[in-house]
Amino acid sequence: MTRRSVGLLGVLFAFSASPSPALAQSAAPAPETFAIGDWTFSPSLQLRTRGEYRRDPVDMGGRNADGTVRRVEDATLVFERARLGLAADRGPLHAQITLQDSRAWGSSPTGEARFFAPFEAYAEARTSSARPAYLRIGRQAIAWGDGRLLGTADWHPVARSLDAVRGHVASGAFDVEAFAAMLEQPQPASPTFGQTDFLGTSTGTQLYGLQIAWALDPLLRVELSGLGRVSRTVPTGSRFDMARLYGETYTGDLRIFGEGRGFKYAIEGAYQFGTARSLGLDRAAYAAAAYVGRTFDNVVLTPTLRLGGSFASGDDGQGKYKQFDPLLPDVYTNHGAMDIFAWSNAAELHARLTLVPWTDGVFGLEYRYARLVEASGEWITTPLNTIGRAPANDANNVSELGHEGDVFLTWLPWSSLELRAGYSAFILGDGARTIRAAAYAPAAVAHFGYAQATLTIP
Repeated sequence: MTRRSVGLLGVLFAFSASPSPALAQSAAPAPETFAIGDWTFSPSLQLRTRGEYRRDPVDMGGRNADGTVRRVEDATLVFERARLGLAADRGPLHAQITLQDSRAWGSSPTGEARFFAPFEAYAEARTSSARPAYLRIGRQAIAWGDGRLLGTADWHPVARSLDAVRGHVASGAFDVEAFAAMLEQPQPASPTFGQTDFLGTSTGTQLYGLQIAWALDPLLRVELSGLGRVSRTVPTGSRFDMARLYGETYTGDLRIFGEGRGFKYAIEGAYQFGTARSLGLDRAAYAAAAYVGRTFDNVVLTPTLRLGGSFASGDDGQGKYKQFDPLLPDVYTNHGAMDIFAWSNAAELHARLTLVPWTDGVFGLEYRYARLVEASGEWITTPLNTIGRAPANDANNVSELGHEGDVFLTWLPWSSLELRAGYSAFILGDGARTIRAAAYAPAAVAHFGYAQATLTIP
């Protein structure tokens, strides 16, 4: 081999061994945690902006100068929500603080359409097993099952979290969880926070929960839950509100569910008892819900079809108080995008079809029909606002609330960014028109549209 050949081979070897310009410019992924001493910290960030437009909403009303209620024709809202979180870990210790700021665009610095407070602020001690047992104290988000009785309401501009003590233990196929939460503080409290005067004495409102879960198979799981709310708040508002604000509400719930082989289903039933002290009545209410879904992976557009329904008792004004109270339900997820139905004095059926038109995109259609169980009872929304009740002379003639249609599109152009848009229309039935006519002349159709962007890091 000549000296020139050896030199050429050396140049080729050096070129092949050196990284290419493209590879040299590719930086290693940045770490998602950092350490200070023996502690490991994990920051997080979420930014959400949503614009909403409502036309002739059934759950809004304006007031004229003389106090009469008029129909709201157009309602527009643009809001933003920011969360900044930091988790800290050291061995069995874990801490989380997440600050949340939510406000409507254009709201005044001291207006009601703004909110700033910790969404999470808790400390936790846990074991090191694959399914750790833990004890958590502080403000935290708690959701059970499908969120019909206890959810985080994350769709709402100000999501829900509870000031609670919570424990969880796992053994074999069983999980046991219990918590005690303070929903409203007792009065009087303490001069520690500047309170030296008070209007009355109250023990506040507390919520207690116990859940036992049994996982027999991915297609067969069982959850048995008990929730008890003790309220001692001055009762005001509708009959439903008064029953919630002063008394004891105990709810037993059984949920059987599973997922696998393209199927997903859940069957849930609940019974409620206790005392509505402000009404001088005992409680006796019940509710049920079920759905089944099937994903067809081998079909074009990967369609998923879901059918379901729910039922919740209403109050007929005789004997015990019979209107079911869904306690702290999730919003947007179980009763339609408009949130005008609740798991309370309502029977509804729904069908949903989702398609995957492209990678990371989902298009969905949903239809829902709802009617009052007791025409003389109250119409309640998912956020537990009372729309109204039919006048006494019409209560036995109308119960149909109407038909809701939802369409939505979700796209994740990047893993951290979700874009979502949707439109809903509600055709008022005889019952809905009669209830609304007690305040103003309602429109035949209500509309709701929205567009939302959510950035989550990491």
